Amino acid sequence: MLLGTFPMTVDAKARVTLPASFRKQMDKKIVLVPYGDCVNGFTPEGFNSWIESLFERDGQGFNPRNQADKRLRVGITANSVEVDIDSAGRVALGKIDNARPGRRQKLGLEGDVVVIGAYDHFEVWNAEKWNKAQEAFDDDFESLLYEK
Repeated sequence: MLLGTFPMTVDAKARVTLPASFRKQMDKKIVLVPYGDCVNGFTPEGFNSWIESLFERDGQGFNPRNQADKRLRVGITANSVEVDIDSAGRVALGKIDNARPGRRQKLGLEGDVVVIGAYDHFEVWNAEKWNKAQEAFDDDFESLLYEK
């Protein structure tokens, strides 16, 4: 289980250091998935489980004859990249630009970032975007916590 918020800095080679508590729970390889306002990091097994969960409905899984299923799976996997965690615990965020050049800059993953635990994966956010998202969360916390 990945928990917590860790301010970090992206270095000149577009690498970010993962918190030690995260590294203990991760394999040497992780899958980076850019979507939303951040980059998501999964173990390979966690990535597979997440992909499968996207298609769980009415007791059915991925349907290769369903165009929407195929488009979603191909879109996600084509934009994802498997990277190594180096001996210093760093992850090369720049590799997300392989599928779509400029993706890292568009997400603002330069300079100050925040690495957060998201239970079964981690996320890397631009620090300013994260702070704004947290302010909105603080405003909505009670309404999210309790059923209506």
